[in-house]
Amino acid sequence: MARRSPASILWNNILLRTTVYYAVLGTLLWWFRDYFAASASGGVDGAILFVSKKSLKDLPPSAAPGALDAVVAMVTAILFALPVSWIYTLTRRKKGWKQSMVQHLVVLPVVIAGIAVLLRNSLPLAFGTAAIVAAVRFRSTLDDPKDAGFMLVGIGVGLSAGTVNPPVAGVLSFIFSAVIVVLWLTDFGRTPAALEGRLAEKQLERALENASRTGTFVAKMDDEVFKGLAPAQLEAIADRAWRRRKRSAPELTDSEGEDHAQYAVLLRLRTATPDDLRAAVEQHFGELFARWRFGDVVHEDDGMHVVEYAVDFDPTVTPGVVSDKLREAAGTTLVRLEMR
Repeated sequence: MARRSPASILWNNILLRTTVYYAVLGTLLWWFRDYFAASASGGVDGAILFVSKKSLKDLPPSAAPGALDAVVAMVTAILFALPVSWIYTLTRRKKGWKQSMVQHLVVLPVVIAGIAVLLRNSLPLAFGTAAIVAAVRFRSTLDDPKDAGFMLVGIGVGLSAGTVNPPVAGVLSFIFSAVIVVLWLTDFGRTPAALEGRLAEKQLERALENASRTGTFVAKMDDEVFKGLAPAQLEAIADRAWRRRKRSAPELTDSEGEDHAQYAVLLRLRTATPDDLRAAVEQHFGELFARWRFGDVVHEDDGMHVVEYAVDFDPTVTPGVVSDKLREAAGTTLVRLEMR
């Protein structure tokens, strides 16, 4: 077996990769600490201008944000957003994640950083942008409440980078990632086993209570509805209820001791011309079934129809023989055949 290179090992181990990545970024921040200190002092002057409500045209050319400021801010946002997205994929391995969410964690800080650079020294532009954003509706469905924390960190990283404060962006990104990893490794907040047992017991009690309610409902229907019906009406309701159960749960088998009038199989034939289909197949039912009865024609939304029969197979006939015989007899009028 070929040995894996150190680079491959580093890349495939997310925790090791993230740790080395933060170490490199921390070293770069230390080397450029004087530059960031100078930028921070310039940021104070910018804040004074912001409070005094001067617009960009009133600022000296050196104070107005340029393309280089935007590039530095957006690159910084990318650098500190990447490890957050790695940690997100690491902690979501069991539940899975959406690719769009991972990409959003990288793109969101970049966009916010660029906007923050644009609005840094202009109060009117800030209010105008706020009004535009308020007029646009953004909808994002989060699968996990914890995802909201990742979104907020992305916003914080973008704002820190846009205000030329990479150390704050780095600290925010690193501490958040460290906390998430610790919570993930320790499985913090998991429900204790004893409490899980009590929750399962309560769920069982609720299930039994619902079963009791079902029995009460049936008894009430029997007293208030079925009591006044004629035998033919009761037979029609029983037949319809049986067919409904067969549609909803075909895997359920009929229990022993049921009424002898109950049939074993619900035969469903899907067609566009139910009358032609009935004329073609019903003439063969005598040789295929020990007994059969027409049930109903169910009309579907797409214009098709399902003809239903309650049948009992002849002891010498198999489902395969029934399927082949009916398909041959119906020809093109039969779209689909189901036996439940």
